[in-house]
Amino acid sequence: MYANFSGESFGLISYERKKRQHHTQAFIRVIFTLFLFVGIATPLWAQLPAISHLSTIQTAEPMGKGGSSTTFGILQYSKVDLLPDLSQRVDIGGFEESHRVTFQIETFLVPVRFTYGLSDELDLVLGGTFSTGGVRKVVHDFYNTATETSAEPNINRRVYDQPLFDGVIGLKYNIKPDRNDNLPSISLGGDAQFGFTADDRLNSDNEFLDHSPADGFPFLGINTYLVGTQRLGSLFKLHAGVGIFLTSKALKTTDFFTLNWQVGGEVAVSDNMWLVADFSRELPYAGVHVTNLIGVAFRYEISNTLAFQLGFNSQPGFLFNLTFGGEKAQAIDEGNLLF
Repeated sequence: MYANFSGESFGLISYERKKRQHHTQAFIRVIFTLFLFVGIATPLWAQLPAISHLSTIQTAEPMGKGGSSTTFGILQYSKVDLLPDLSQRVDIGGFEESHRVTFQIETFLVPVRFTYGLSDELDLVLGGTFSTGGVRKVVHDFYNTATETSAEPNINRRVYDQPLFDGVIGLKYNIKPDRNDNLPSISLGGDAQFGFTADDRLNSDNEFLDHSPADGFPFLGINTYLVGTQRLGSLFKLHAGVGIFLTSKALKTTDFFTLNWQVGGEVAVSDNMWLVADFSRELPYAGVHVTNLIGVAFRYEISNTLAFQLGFNSQPGFLFNLTFGGEKAQAIDEGNLLF
């Protein structure tokens, strides 16, 4: 059979082609207009200052000697899917019994970090993570009377609130500074975390790690990372990193360690304002893991030595940062910039 190329159908085809061409040309005009607007609104001599971290991820750039950065924020965190149906061992007051135990966490994490430049290459990181409550274990049929029913599930159960907080101390060393050689700056860092965490993981026997719900779950964690920063001309920077987080809690589970990767970028939109965006596959806060965290922020430079940054993320939540610049290890040679 042959296709029907009648005058009416041919006219419709021609009209659709012209319509697509019109839309394509309009799209190109819009993109060109946006680039033209950005080119006019953005000064070509803008320079991105060194910043020790973006919205949620570390960068390779140190603070500089005497510089400091203070960050605090609020992240919403919920996890209510740990509801094993089988009974397990429960240690209450030195007596071990078999009960069904469930876990619920609906809280706000409050991370606080302070970074200080010990030298042009070495930063000291101090901080902690706190929570607003809402972390609990529930022991069902506490008195072994079998009175709980689907109609009255709250009868004969005991609820134990769990502490959730940590302290953080770490170092970041810039092993390859930005020498304006079209190669990335690279830093190696690590920090130790210690405190009380939520028992939010089950072991291979489908049981909670802590059999004593009344006293919380202490932990110690070590986080190491390698991060690089690449300057692209005078307006753009790209950041990427990879890290490993090992915790005493993970030693009793099938997840021996957590591998995390991060990417981010920043662009100058004026002489003293920058837009920032980043993504973290997984971040540990007080021993719990926040996954697929996307952050968007803007940074404003009040003076040559003072800047603040306000960001929002997908958890949801926000982060605020105040930075006092330190001494510059290397002056930027504008003649060697890529564009």
